[in-house]
Amino acid sequence: MFYMYALVDGLPSTWRPPVGVVPAVPIDHRHLGSLSLLGSTVDAVPPANPKTLALHHDVVASTLEAAAVLPFRYGTAVADADADGWLATQRTALEAALAQVRGCVEMSVKLLRLDQDLEQQANPTDAVLRALADQLVDRAGVERWRYRPAGTGGNVVASVAFLLPRADLAEFLGRIAPIASRAIGVAVVPTGPWPAYSFVPAFDRPPLASVPPPSSSSTRRAG
Repeated sequence: MFYMYALVDGLPSTWRPPVGVVPAVPIDHRHLGSLSLLGSTVDAVPPANPKTLALHHDVVASTLEAAAVLPFRYGTAVADADADGWLATQRTALEAALAQVRGCVEMSVKLLRLDQDLEQQANPTDAVLRALADQLVDRAGVERWRYRPAGTGGNVVASVAFLLPRADLAEFLGRIAPIASRAIGVAVVPTGPWPAYSFVPAFDRPPLASVPPPSSSSTRRAG
């Protein structure tokens, strides 16, 4: 089967692929017009675990200097014999999705619990977190964003993903800094830049399979 990492426009000539999810298998280019589809022909998709998720992410993240990167979620694969047909069928959708993230990166702002008392206040905590997220969105001035509560367990209680032009990264961090400095009981931690996992379709119809993208297996803090 053909395992897919990303569809890329303007991949730098100096780019060299890191190790893929099957280390012994090289990463190939398949061309879709002027675009490059990065993937590997594998016998089977390895199980998703911290190591394989990190390897997948490393390949996708290595392309961030390209003009546009459309990342695929871990496990996205199609039968090798069907790959060309799938690409032809999906070409319009793929190019449209790529256009939406052209020149952009994803920044994730994680909200980390500091005050353990908040854990005992389920409803107020939810309200406080959402209000804090709304303040971040207002200050960020970014049109496209996604809020995610983190569920139970751990000190990451929620996160907000933002899609912004690469050139606006420094200004974005400056705009949200006052909110981060005034937050009480919650640490506001920006991480990234990342590929725009939160802002692209899954492309996971049969015979494709997909698993959620890595969360923080190789977290990088901005700054």
